[in-house]
Amino acid sequence: MFEENIITGYSILAYSVCKREAWLVLRRFVPEQENSYIELGKFLHQNAYAKKVNKEIELPGSKIDVIWQEGSCTLVGEIKKSSHSVKGARAQLLYYLKILKDLGIEAKGKIMIPKEKKKIDIELNSDTYQEIQEIINGLEELQKIDIPPKPIWISQCSKCGFSNFCWAGEE
Repeated sequence: MFEENIITGYSILAYSVCKREAWLVLRRFVPEQENSYIELGKFLHQNAYAKKVNKEIELPGSKIDVIWQEGSCTLVGEIKKSSHSVKGARAQLLYYLKILKDLGIEAKGKIMIPKEKKKIDIELNSDTYQEIQEIINGLEELQKIDIPPKPIWISQCSKCGFSNFCWAGEE
């Protein structure tokens, strides 16, 4: 069906918003790229925080938006369009911090929302480590399911790149 059985930062983000989207992402479905919200996200990733020296660092199955040093502290940034995506961004960033920790790198995270001039600090501790592990466990269970979960309309559906897939033919 698909080559790798790897959980990605995108699947973590999707799982925290919509299990159906996460199922699609786990199987390497690609959202509609002409979606205006996806285009805006790409623009922000390319142009926001241009002075940060290391952009788009790749880890197994994941791509960190921005990483930099402040003194002896490694900081990992996740750039988002708005505060509406903070829940998923938080989970995604915790996942990146977990990957780095598993590689022996202690880091702290920041959700960065340039349009709102907002930064939210994220730290991996025993509670958040357990939280991200539960999401990983949920994704591993989702990987075992042969058909996607039924679509459930939520407010994010109107902005989702999979909306046409989920709601084609619906009135």
